[in-house]
Formats: sequence, structure tokens, C-alpha cells
Amino acid sequence: MTKIQHDQAAGGPKRNFSGRVKFKGGQELITKYANDRDFESESAFARFLNEIEPTRSVDGWRNAIGRWKKAGGQITYTVWNGRKKTKEDRIQDVAKVPKEFREKYAINLPTTSLKYYDKEADMYVTFVPSADRMVHIEGEQHRKMRIDYSDTGPRLTVEQMSIKYELPTLWMRDYIRAHEWKHPMSPHTDEEILDKSEDELVFDYIEAKRTAVQERAKRSYQASNSKKAIKWDNFEEEILNDFRKHLSKDHIPEKKEKIDLGKASPFAVVISPTDLHFGAGAWVDETGEHYDTEEARGRLINRTHNLINRLPGNPEKLIIATGSDWFHIDNYEGSTTKMTPQDMSVSPTQIFMDGCFLAREHIEMLRGVAPIEVIFGRGNHDRQMSLALMLYLHAVYENVEDVEVTLNPMLRQYIVWGNNIIGFTHGDGVSGLDLPALMADEMWEEWGNCKHKVWFHGHLHHQKTLEKGGAMVIQLPSLAGNDRWHYRKGHVLSRPGLMAHLIDKELGLIGNLFAPVE
Repeated sequence: MTKIQHDQAAGGPKRNFSGRVKFKGGQELITKYANDRDFESESAFARFLNEIEPTRSVDGWRNAIGRWKKAGGQITYTVWNGRKKTKEDRIQDVAKVPKEFREKYAINLPTTSLKYYDKEADMYVTFVPSADRMVHIEGEQHRKMRIDYSDTGPRLTVEQMSIKYELPTLWMRDYIRAHEWKHPMSPHTDEEILDKSEDELVFDYIEAKRTAVQERAKRSYQASNSKKAIKWDNFEEEILNDFRKHLSKDHIPEKKEKIDLGKASPFAVVISPTDLHFGAGAWVDETGEHYDTEEARGRLINRTHNLINRLPGNPEKLIIATGSDWFHIDNYEGSTTKMTPQDMSVSPTQIFMDGCFLAREHIEMLRGVAPIEVIFGRGNHDRQMSLALMLYLHAVYENVEDVEVTLNPMLRQYIVWGNNIIGFTHGDGVSGLDLPALMADEMWEEWGNCKHKVWFHGHLHHQKTLEKGGAMVIQLPSLAGNDRWHYRKGHVLSRPGLMAHLIDKELGLIGNLFAPVE
């Protein structure tokens, strides 16, 4: 049983098609805590629930609370009245401290102390009445919070502190009260003053001031943008609305007859599922998304269906550029061509066999659209296994009239169609800026006879288009999810998906369609 199947069988969080977690059972938590705690707002309640169950976001919890209220749930929010707590109030708060904490920190009533510093663990332990429990804050974070609240630092408000440190507002207010923080206070804790030298304290003070200046500059910039937004609202209210009033029904344009668009001129479609990285394995809790062979197949098939349904008509030809890191590995050891070990979701043998069957399945689903020409690229991950895939598909379709598999092991390949030269390569080893010159040299006769030139390549996993030396160079996106290496390097900003490019027989590249992974 897989982890996903185990979670679902246990009634826990569910993962959808893209690997995202959907939390179930939130209504029970809302009912449990709705009137068991004091919350100043619905947002504060949502943040509290997010701390208990972070699988659902704060916005998600806020929406769940709204649904719970519509279904008949009732909650009374308490608003802090600004009254300073009396000694009796604080004694009552301390009385709520669990017995085990009173024993550990020797809390003997009627003391009114609500805070304790564990020097050995460098931990501040504070009783927070609104949470009805002890809150543990690491020493480093506690000291940053003190600086942020002080005049030496950015002088954040309680609400700003709550947002920055991801604590409910009521909790943050109680925490600040317990430590008796005021804005005009020293940025250093008592423990720092006792342990650090004067030079160290001076250095910390200067750094705190520098950070405060940066924070206030940031807030000033945000305030400036807010003023601009207000000016736009005023413009819309005072000018645009008046303009709209002057547009009466008499000014509505007359209905026009529909234009007969006629039949589209002959065009081909290039679909290149480059960088599928079939066989790669990624755990959602480690990389932010789930990816395995089933996820890869689902993305390819579903996104291809999406593109087909949006075509303006039946093309004269489909060009399928496959290979090009189709496989995540290149050998039985589970490494790339250069012997770099990779994270795999299944065994190398299963990766190769299932990957071959998937390539055939992909071609079969497209045969009903138009005749197909299959072009192969050889990636830096699968330089040898892509050759084996090419031989497999050539054998399968050797006697099939509407599918032509080009048997060519070269790293750069070309097609001449109508008034177009179309080039394909993986994208490693040669810069995209150099590809037009290579096309002009390697296809010099066709270069002179054809008006339009276009290159397609992958490798970098994000889409980009540039024009250089008389040719369009199109860098294709990837359908693959992020593995540990990409996540560690921060290469997670590109949007995964599949593209279809429309090429007119005489006019060249005329458009593209993008099917993002949902």
C-alpha cells in the first residue's frame, strides 16, 4: 500500500491529482473550539485552527468557518476592552497553568509570574491565557520579537507582530503583556545584558537600528502604493462613473453581422512533451508536490487532450518531438548518462518498459487528429534509453501509413514543411542563441529556399521565446514535477505544462496553445 492509499484508508488528509493535500473533518474541530476559547475575530479563530491543523490554510479555515455558520453554527467573539489586568486576574491566569508545568518551574500560588526562561534549552516558556496553555518560544525568536516591538527596532504593532510571527493576535497580546514589553524599552533581554559584553551589545543595537530603518522604508513604500490605489479609486469614482452616466442606451453600437471566417489555410501542429522525466520520484512533504510514473502519465494524457480540444481545426500534420529527457535515468543503476544518481519512483526496468508503452499510448491518442511524424531528441538524462525508445517505436509503426518515425540518432534534427525549416534539439551543450547559426550552416540550401525558420528545445523546464539571426528560438516548458535536487536549488518557479505550436504552411509560426498542469 502506498502512502497516499494509507492516508486515505485511515481517513486522514486526501491528496488530489496534483499531489496537493485536502484536509477533511474540519467541521468537528470548529465545533470543538468555537466556544471553548476567546477569539476577537473570525480571522483569529481561523489562525488558531491553522496552528492546530496546518494542512488547511488560514483562508481555507476562514471559509470552513463560514460554511459552519451557514449550517447553523454559532460563535460569540470577544473583543479586548483595553482594561489592564489586576493582580487577582493574573493569579487566576497562573492557576490555569497545568500541574506538570507548575512542578517543573516551581510555580507556587499566589505568585503572579507568567514567564520562565529555560537557560539550558534557551527557551522562553510563557503562560498565554487566551491559549490556555504554556507557549514555548526559542530564545533567538524571542529576542527578535523584542527588538521588533521596541522603538530601537521597527516598532511593530501587536497585529503586525501577529502576522510576522504567525501567532493569533490574542496570543501575541498576552505574550507581550506577560513579558511587560513597551515600545520605549531596551532591545536586549535581561539574559543578554548579563551574558554579553558591552561591545557585543553595542553591535546588536546598531544592527537592530539598521533593520528598523529597512523595515520602515518598506512600510513607507507600501503606504505610498496604498495612496496611489486610493487615488485610482477616487479617479474611478469621480471621473469614470460620470463618463459612464453620459453613455446612454442610444450610444450602444448596432448589432453586426457575423463574419464568415472561411476555411483555415493548411497548418501543422508541433507537440513536444520534452523533459517528462518519466520515473522521477518526489515526495510532497519534502518537495511541495507529488510526482511519480502515474502522475507523469496523467499529466501527459490530460494536457494533450486539453490542447487537442482547443485546436482551431484539423491540422494537415502533427509533429511529435519526443525523447529529450523522456526518461529520468539512463541505466540499470538508476543514474543519468553522466552517472549522476537520481530519485526514482519505481525500478529502472519498470521505468523503461512503462515509458515505452506510454510513448505508444500518446501517439495512438493523436492518430485520430492528423497524420503523425515522430522526431526524437536525446536528453542529458537519457541519451541511450531515448535511442532504445526510438527503435521500439520505429518497429511498432514500421508498416503504419499515418505514423512516420524518423530513425535518426543525431542531437540536432530538422524538418522542412512548406516554407518552413523546423529544428529540434534537447538544449544542453549549445546555447539557444547559437542555434540559428547552426541551422544556417547545417541546412544551408534549405535556409536559402525557406522563408521561415524556427527552433524548438527543452532542458531548462521553463518557456521562453526569442528571435535571433532570422530564426525564432522557442524554449519549451516541462510537465515534470520538482524532485529533491530542483527543490534544494530553488528551481521551482517555472510553471509546468505542455504546449502546442501552430505553423502555417506558408506564413510560418502563427500561434501557440499552453495547457498548464492544474
